[in-house]
Amino acid sequence: MNRARIWISAAVVALSANLATGCGHASGPPDRWTVYNKWLYSVVTAPGGTVNLQVNITNPHNEERLSLRGATLESNALQPVAKVHVQASQNPEFYQYTLLWTVRATGAYQADPVRLHVNLASGAQSFDLGKAYTRMVDHPVSWIDILIKSGGEAGQPDHTAHDFDFQFVNPSGAPVRLLGLETAGGFQFLNVGYEMNSTDVPGGYPKNAKPLPAAGVLIPPHASCNVYAEFEQPSGYLNDLIQVAAVLEKDGVRGEEIVGPALYTVYTFQNGDPSAYYPALNVTS
Repeated sequence: MNRARIWISAAVVALSANLATGCGHASGPPDRWTVYNKWLYSVVTAPGGTVNLQVNITNPHNEERLSLRGATLESNALQPVAKVHVQASQNPEFYQYTLLWTVRATGAYQADPVRLHVNLASGAQSFDLGKAYTRMVDHPVSWIDILIKSGGEAGQPDHTAHDFDFQFVNPSGAPVRLLGLETAGGFQFLNVGYEMNSTDVPGGYPKNAKPLPAAGVLIPPHASCNVYAEFEQPSGYLNDLIQVAAVLEKDGVRGEEIVGPALYTVYTFQNGDPSAYYPALNVTS
């Protein structure tokens, strides 16, 4: 496995810093524009909560420019709250346009199609981006302070397990019980474990992690807890946007606290060629 981990400090890094960019392209035809798709969007959110979606369009010829006149996102589950924001970047290996949307989940959906419409001087084109699984929490709470979020992973296509890890502290004077992690669907966690008051930064699934019991684990006042979870890459997807809820109980009341998002992105490819994985944008038609 050749994947780099992304770590995010909840105190200092904004959500938009979670966005990963594509790279690692070999030289090729000047008009080889590639659209990164095959996304699984699995998002648990509180009412009014938003997440950031991105689409990368790259060309291995770093001197080329795209006659991009606009782009729209089509989804029932994830509705943009503003127009697309376009960022252009260049390095010695490729030129890239990054399309950014801030979206809000509209309700509970399972495998809702997400499509991209790109408007060029040569005409409009559409692409399947992936599928959205969304869920609204019933009782959103703010009972824990999340110190470290799992930003996700980025690297080569592989079939190994992915890690979703985070660290939190119970800041209150009352114990809080962690009951589990709630997902929106599209994947499931294979294992969930924990460590109490660990000084280690969470990463991977350590051998000394204790399996989370069915009854959960009680987090005493002011104690910290590392949470470790693993999931397999769902079939048919290359990229994942994962946001879950920590299911908690305090003073006999049950609630859910949002954890995430984490991005799992494929940006390096065999022979440096993404076209075997992603569709091409035709700029000449």
